[in-house]
Amino acid sequence: MLIASLLSAGTLGTYLLSNRSTAIDSLAVMPLVNVGGDSEIEYLADGLTESLINNLSQLPELKVIPRNSVFRYKGKDVDPQAAARELNVPAVLFGRLEQRGDNLAISLELVDLRENRQLWGERYVRPVSEILQVQKDISEKVFEKLRLRLKGEDKDRLAKQPTDNPEAYQLYLRGRYHSTVAENTGIGTELRDC
Repeated sequence: MLIASLLSAGTLGTYLLSNRSTAIDSLAVMPLVNVGGDSEIEYLADGLTESLINNLSQLPELKVIPRNSVFRYKGKDVDPQAAARELNVPAVLFGRLEQRGDNLAISLELVDLRENRQLWGERYVRPVSEILQVQKDISEKVFEKLRLRLKGEDKDRLAKQPTDNPEAYQLYLRGRYHSTVAENTGIGTELRDC
């Protein structure tokens, strides 16, 4: 009886440990919430979301849901379980962004919805000028917490930055944001037709 109990406990322990260490191979990065509703930083919330999607999708071991699929949840109260089912992913990255003077406060939560548990959460408070480094740090941490192994070339992909100039990058994000808004409101079409 004792041997059977020990074998059962060992089997259950092995199952639980192996189940928890299973890598997550697909993820949805939900649109970051602009906590203060400050329209002046909405471009950063959208730009950071899109950049995280782009960064993480460079890694061949990870399927990342595209921008158009996740941005339909923007501005909505999202039930994580429902979103995961609709998007067919086991994990979701949620975030909130607010500006405090020259600093951005970014709070993130990575949730494994298979087990309904938080894998990781962190708050970054950094100057806006460090947005490129913050993106890189977040991408690396998410990949690590999904239990995927980064190879040398994967690390290079995550480290690759579109520019070394943070001001140019912010202007790029602002331009993309306004271009997207124009397209969604039909302004872009009207301007093209002139």
